[in-house]
Amino acid sequence: MANPEHVSVLQQGVTAWNQWREKNSDLRPDLGHADLTGSNLELYNLINTNLEQANLAGADLRNALLKDAYLVGANLYMSDLIEADLQGACLQRATLAGADLYKSNIAMADLRQANLVGALLRRVNLVEATLAYANLTRANLFQANLHLADLKGAILQEAILESASLIEANFEYAILIAAKMVKANARRANFSGANLYKAEMDGMDLRNAIFDETEK
Repeated sequence: MANPEHVSVLQQGVTAWNQWREKNSDLRPDLGHADLTGSNLELYNLINTNLEQANLAGADLRNALLKDAYLVGANLYMSDLIEADLQGACLQRATLAGADLYKSNIAMADLRQANLVGALLRRVNLVEATLAYANLTRANLFQANLHLADLKGAILQEAILESASLIEANFEYAILIAAKMVKANARRANFSGANLYKAEMDGMDLRNAIFDETEK
């Protein structure tokens, strides 16, 4: 459960919270299981904060610092994460359906089995992120950077990957049915076992990409 003192400081506003973080730099805030539905957390320093199973549905987290935060099972449904820093964050099994992550930094984050249905991931940095078995159905990844990302077994049905960087990304056994990958750069990407039925792949750079023998 969340530490009541930490929740109290959080509710005092961004200035009080960020100053408290500076004065207590060795302390790891515990907001696990906290109900922060619809909270305004714009520009909050939540680096390395425990937010396990916290309810952040509809929260305003624009430009928030969430680097290395622990968000396992957190509810971020329809939250605003525009330009937030989530580098290295653990988001396993988190719900980000409908969330707006435009230009956010999610590099090296762990999003295994996360729910990203309909999420707006335009121009996000997902370099070396782990999205294995995540659900990205109808997610918008226009011009996203997925260099070296692991999407093994991920569901990307009807997802938009137009003009995205998929260089050396792993799509083994991913479901890419009707995905729009027009003009994406997928050099050296691995599509072994992937379902590409009706995927739009016009203008893609597929040099040295790996496919099943039957698809070559």
